[in-house]
Amino acid sequence: MTDTAQPGTAPDIETFLDNVPFSRFHVKVMALGALAMLVDGFDLGVLSWVLPMVSDDFGVKRVDLTWVISMQMIGMALGAYFIAPLADQVGRKKLVMIAMLGVSVCCFVTILTQTVLQLAIARLVTGMFASAVIANMVALSSELAPARQRSTVVTVVLAGAMPGAILGSLMQAFLLEPFGWHVAFWLGGVMPLLLLPPLLMFLPESPKFLATRNPADPRLRAIVASLSPGGSPAAFTVPDKAEGSVSSLQRVRELFAPGLALPTTLLWLGFLGSFGFISAATWKTTVFRDLVGLGWQNVGITTGIGVVAGAIGMVTIGVTIDRYGFKAIVPTYFLIAAAAAIGMALLAPGWGMYVALAINALTQHAAHAGLASIASSLYPTRNRATGVGLAYGAGRAVSVIGPFYGALALEHGWGALGYFFLLAGPLACAGVMLLILLTVRPIQAAGRVAAH
Repeated sequence: MTDTAQPGTAPDIETFLDNVPFSRFHVKVMALGALAMLVDGFDLGVLSWVLPMVSDDFGVKRVDLTWVISMQMIGMALGAYFIAPLADQVGRKKLVMIAMLGVSVCCFVTILTQTVLQLAIARLVTGMFASAVIANMVALSSELAPARQRSTVVTVVLAGAMPGAILGSLMQAFLLEPFGWHVAFWLGGVMPLLLLPPLLMFLPESPKFLATRNPADPRLRAIVASLSPGGSPAAFTVPDKAEGSVSSLQRVRELFAPGLALPTTLLWLGFLGSFGFISAATWKTTVFRDLVGLGWQNVGITTGIGVVAGAIGMVTIGVTIDRYGFKAIVPTYFLIAAAAAIGMALLAPGWGMYVALAINALTQHAAHAGLASIASSLYPTRNRATGVGLAYGAGRAVSVIGPFYGALALEHGWGALGYFFLLAGPLACAGVMLLILLTVRPIQAAGRVAAH
């Protein structure tokens, strides 16, 4: 079934996976991936949701916890660069499970913290493990998906983080006041443990990883059989390993080769803007609570609206891109999100604020998901993983300073108006950068660079 086939008689494993029919196997992968993102999304957002209560309990000002939020962002960057790549040695499934266990342990440790320094260290390590879950779950689902449905599969997996935020809104509305902020981290610690058995039993390993390590691995045969018509393992060849001999430095240099240097730079700026907004927006709960004056139940409603609208945006962005193209959709969504952020400031605390919040969440989450598709479509297979990984790394890097940027409004008394105007800036920047990118380097929705 493997490389013993005669040359030309069987596709390589990547071609085989790209062309299999979409089936229940892929639905299972999407469901497990979405559950992993649900848990991960809750554990990454939990501190921002309970931050006002944490600051009261620790007896510090809200802005004194800014560096704690940044430590989590630093952890996510470190995890992306130093933990996530370990999957190339141990396998994606195994690393996802190890990282999920690490997230659980960190949440339980957070419950025991008694100083701001201890809290910061706990969130640093949480970010490292959580980032590794995201990177490898997305990579695994992408490698298992047929080429025609890859964007849909990855988008649905990423959208799984949104129900995690719904749990956060319910926690804010019904559990936070009677039980205190510790209940949030009890939930964050228990949920990964509950998910580990289903992942162990039902989540497949990456066939590409198994094929390059041991083409005779029975797990590989089982996966191929489940994807083959009639349930019989199809023949395939193991891809040439020569690509692996290319150094990481050489792959980075290729991103800035003639014709790619400007698009790569513009792409990174787009990621900087998108992640800049996300990290600065960690203060939204505090702003709605302290500056807008909402009660905890209404704060929970704002979180819920953002989650539902964001989920709608993430699961529909692929369809709109397929119909209208990257250039018409992704930059426009970022610019609409920027305008809606300003709308929240101008319309607070009335019902119009909630409408603007929904528009902002829908377009921002959708556009952020579209960034991944643009990045993967911009680069050839040879250095696609490097290109996408470094773009995300650039975004993670700016996430370190994003909380300080958002805190400016709190520190200088600019109010809700000043805060939401600050949030609009990175979104507008991302929209403009991507508009320029897709003008100088047109990309088709199918994922191939158009002739120009």
